[in-house]
Amino acid sequence: MDKVSGYIVANGQGGYDVIEKISPISTKPFTIPFWDEDISKTDNAPKTDANKSRDFTYIDYDPFKDIAKTGNVNVPGFIHTKTEPARSDEEILKELEELAKEHARTGQSSNFRYDDKRFLELRDEFISSVSPDREGILNRSVNEVFERLYQGENYSMDTAFQQIDSQRKHKKEEDEKEPIDYFIEALKNKGKGSSGATSSIIKNGNYHTEVIDHGGGMITYLNYANGEFASMNLKGNNYYVGGIDNNSGAVTSAEFFDDNGEKIMSFARYDNNELWQLPTKEEKLRIKEFYTAYDAAYDATTGKQRAYSWQNIDVSSVDLWLW
Repeated sequence: MDKVSGYIVANGQGGYDVIEKISPISTKPFTIPFWDEDISKTDNAPKTDANKSRDFTYIDYDPFKDIAKTGNVNVPGFIHTKTEPARSDEEILKELEELAKEHARTGQSSNFRYDDKRFLELRDEFISSVSPDREGILNRSVNEVFERLYQGENYSMDTAFQQIDSQRKHKKEEDEKEPIDYFIEALKNKGKGSSGATSSIIKNGNYHTEVIDHGGGMITYLNYANGEFASMNLKGNNYYVGGIDNNSGAVTSAEFFDDNGEKIMSFARYDNNELWQLPTKEEKLRIKEFYTAYDAAYDATTGKQRAYSWQNIDVSSVDLWLW
């Protein structure tokens, strides 16, 4: 799923109203196109080179598998991440107006605007100026999780998982330690430069969680059911890993947060590897401003108003998962 004071937008009575400007940057009015304007003179080529090579198509993506294979996290093009604006809001929205006018004059349905890369480039340029640094946060977080799970001078977590699984299958009565004891030792020997220490044990009926604090915001949660190890979770400054496969140690689900603690991305490994973004409050307002401006120009050009209008959407109560 994928904003306008001073912008003219469609109202529910068939006309257009001027509503309060959401973005504090723009002050110039948004102009509505008219039939007698010559759209052949408009230039819809991107005005910046930053996103020319980006592919905005949604793809299945596993950042943890990517870093394991290449040592890098290649953030997909559909992810909005912080950029410095190269031009004003008015320039971007004026180009959007011209594009909407072109779509309307050539008979292209506004529902198919997502097929036009120019639209996606303008959307990214307009929104990303208020976006959090998703690229930086994802890179730092995945690297830290990868190091905590798979790297280290004295152990790797996937080896620890395999050791536990092997000992669980072949445990003898005379074994001095339970399999989980070896696992805890491995955890406490590694904490990105510092040893882990049990900070608390949380009990809830037959379930209990041992909380291991490694310092620097890194925490490991060991979850037990009826005294048997059940699962593990990892927490860092900008992430929470909620699912880890007990056999392979592979991350199956994770959430990512900005520095204010607002969730900005989620990852889930089910049938597909899905990484998706969750818009912040500021991004939601920009999204509404952008789509309302497009719809106003499109409707004014065709002389028709559609029943669906972004102007009437309360973005504060909408998740806008797919934008």
